[in-house]
Amino acid sequence: MNQRLMRLLIGSALVASLAACGGGSSSNSLAAGDSLVSTSVAGYPHAVNIYVPAGGATRAIVALHGGGGNNTAIAYQLGLNSSAGEPTTTNTINWEWLRANKVIMVFPQGQHIESNEKATTWNNYAMDSGQDDKAFLVALAAKIRSDYGVQNITLMGHSMGGVMTNRMWCESNGTFDFYVSLAGPASQTFETSASCSPGANPKPYMGVIGDSDPVMETKGNWDQPIWTINRLLVGITQLSGPAWVNDQVINEQVQQQVRATAMCGETVSASPNMTDTSVDTWSNCKNRLTLMRVHGAGHGVAGTAPDGTPSLSTQLGYSAAAPYSNGIGLMNLEESQAQVLGLK
Repeated sequence: MNQRLMRLLIGSALVASLAACGGGSSSNSLAAGDSLVSTSVAGYPHAVNIYVPAGGATRAIVALHGGGGNNTAIAYQLGLNSSAGEPTTTNTINWEWLRANKVIMVFPQGQHIESNEKATTWNNYAMDSGQDDKAFLVALAAKIRSDYGVQNITLMGHSMGGVMTNRMWCESNGTFDFYVSLAGPASQTFETSASCSPGANPKPYMGVIGDSDPVMETKGNWDQPIWTINRLLVGITQLSGPAWVNDQVINEQVQQQVRATAMCGETVSASPNMTDTSVDTWSNCKNRLTLMRVHGAGHGVAGTAPDGTPSLSTQLGYSAAAPYSNGIGLMNLEESQAQVLGLK
């Protein structure tokens, strides 16, 4: 791993608090030209919220929520919306961060099969949303490029959104320029009936996952090639029944080798390239592939889970000024890595 990447990955924890609110202010500071767009893509039922900052943007990030989630909650978890449950308005959005980073944020709403309206998700081989989400995301990316004139788009997903992010990396790699998965490994289907074929020049990928994730059951199982998603989770009302397709996912380190083979032919070492008090990091293919195993972290993006398990952001040492969550640190991490990759 080069020294620039090491400094940026570690330094993102230090800048998270300031960048979350544009230098320390706790106000969203709506400016003339900031715009919340509620839209959709022709031919698809997904509602889409787009946060467009004033002053022009150079990149866009599409963020996919987890299973049973919604597009307001993931915006809150990532520190870009001050409200987790109330409808998004221009007064709840973290405009200062968006303007400072010149980023358009795009939050689509996952769909559900007819028999289980609470199982909002993505068609990712782990769950079934009842929609062709691969085609939807291809169309959404095209719409963003056409409507806003940005060519560089990151796809980021948490949990089932991360599993969908992995599907897109494998099956429609050229649609996005950078892929980021938070606690969302690839479905085991890619070891059985589906092929992970990203093409000749695969785009960069970054995976971030906790070593104590109670949903992906990583604790004590890092040496296992396949992780089984917590069956208690599978059994709860909103994620049970026919919406569930396959409760097994591929160990992120195992899939890192699949990606490295496709991208540059490297062998992924058993030991991380860099270790510090909070995270182990594997970096391959000239930093185009990054895997971060966060010590003591559970499944959540921000804060602490009801069972007391700390989130990825908390264990990485990220903080933020009210009213935004410390998940903004993960947005800063994405921006840091995008800079290393020459995407900013």
